Amino acid sequence: MQSQFNLQPSRSLAFALLVAHGAAYTALLPLTLPVWAKAALAPILLYSLIFHLRRYAWLSAPDSCIALKLEGEQAILTPRVGAEWAGTVSSNTLVTPFLTVLNVLPQGARFSRSVIIMQDSLDRESFRQLRVNLKWGQ
Repeated sequence: MQSQFNLQPSRSLAFALLVAHGAAYTALLPLTLPVWAKAALAPILLYSLIFHLRRYAWLSAPDSCIALKLEGEQAILTPRVGAEWAGTVSSNTLVTPFLTVLNVLPQGARFSRSVIIMQDSLDRESFRQLRVNLKWGQ
C-alpha cells in the first residue's frame, strides 16, 4: 500500500478559501462598527486570504507541505524549502470523502502542523489510499 504522497495545488481549496473570505468581508459591511475599524479589518482579511492561498491551496509558500510519508502513527512532512518534519499523527485528524485535514505534532514541538488535502490535491487512487491509511492504519 502506498505511503508516500506528493501533493499538488488545489483549485477547489482555493475556491473555498475565496468564498469563505468573501463571506467574512460581506458580513463585515453591515456591522455597526466605525468606518475606520472596517477599513482596518479589510486588509487583515485580504492578508489572511493571500496567506492561506499560498500556504494551503497554491503550495507556493516556503513552509507549504508538498509531500508526506506515512509510517504507521508517524508522518514525515516535506515542506517546499527546508528540512523535513517528522512527528506523530494527531487523533483529531479529519478524514472525509472530499477533504482530509492531517494534523501532525512534530517531535519536540508544542503546536501541531496542519496539512489540508482536497480531492484534487492527489490523483483519485492516491487520495483513497491516504484516507484508508489515516482512518484504518496501514
